[in-house]
Amino acid sequence: MKQRLGFVQHCVLFATPLIASSALGIAPSQAATFAYSEGEFNFTNINQTPLTIGTQTDTNTIGIGNGGTVDTLAQAEATFVASPAEAFNLSLSEAFGENKDYLGLAESEATVIGEFVVDAGTSFSFDFTADFNLYTSIDNPPVENAKAAGDISFALIDTTNNSVLDFFSLTGNLNTQGDDDFLTYEKSDNVTLSDPVTTSNFGGNEESATASIQGSVQRSFDDITSLALVEVKSNQVRVTAPEPSGSLALLSCCSVIGVVTRARRKA
Repeated sequence: MKQRLGFVQHCVLFATPLIASSALGIAPSQAATFAYSEGEFNFTNINQTPLTIGTQTDTNTIGIGNGGTVDTLAQAEATFVASPAEAFNLSLSEAFGENKDYLGLAESEATVIGEFVVDAGTSFSFDFTADFNLYTSIDNPPVENAKAAGDISFALIDTTNNSVLDFFSLTGNLNTQGDDDFLTYEKSDNVTLSDPVTTSNFGGNEESATASIQGSVQRSFDDITSLALVEVKSNQVRVTAPEPSGSLALLSCCSVIGVVTRARRKA
C-alpha cells in the first residue's frame, strides 16, 4: 500500500503541469512526456546476526531545456538493522517534459549488504519482498520518446571463493514508442517464490509494467561458512523531444560481487 500510494502521489505531482496545459489546448508541438521507475525491496526474518552491515545510495539527474520545459527527480534510501536482522531499500526516478527541444534523465540506485559467519551444521534463511513499477506516456509520436527501466537483484555469496549460492533478479524496460518492452524475473533453484504477480501493458502512447513478488531462501551448511547477502536496485528514466537518432541504453549491468568488494573497501 505504501509503495502504491507513493506512485500515485508522484504521478499527481508531475501530471499537474500537463493537466493545466491540456485545459488551455496544447498544439502537437507542445505535447508532454512522462517516465517513472520505482523499486522497493525488503529482507525480513533473517535467522542469523550479521557481523557487518552496509548501505549505499546514489542519485543523478540531468535536465536540459532549449525552448521546452523539463523536470526530473531521483530519490534513494537504504537501511540495514543488525538485530533483529532486516533490511529495506527504495529507489525512484521520474522525468516530465513539455513543449519541444528538451532532454530529461534521472537515475537512482540503492544497495544493502550484510556479512555473516554460519557455523557448521546450521542453516541460513530469510524472507524477501520486491515491488516494481514502470510507467511511460507521450502525446506526440514519433517526435517524443519516454523510457523507463529498472532492476532489482540479490545474491547470497560464499565470500571465501566469491561463488554465488543463490540469486534472484527482476528486470523491466519500457520504450514509448519502441519494440523493446519487457518485464521478466529469474532465480536460482533454491529461491522459493509465493504467488508472484506481474502485470504489463505494452504498446501505444502509454505503457506500464508492475511486479509484486514474495519469496524465501533456506540453505544448510556442513562447514563453517562466510556469507554476504547483497541486494542492489537501480531505476532509470529518460524523456526527450525530439527523439534522438542515437540509442541510449538505460539498463546497466551490476555485479553484486563487485558491490561486496567496494563495500569492504569503504568499511
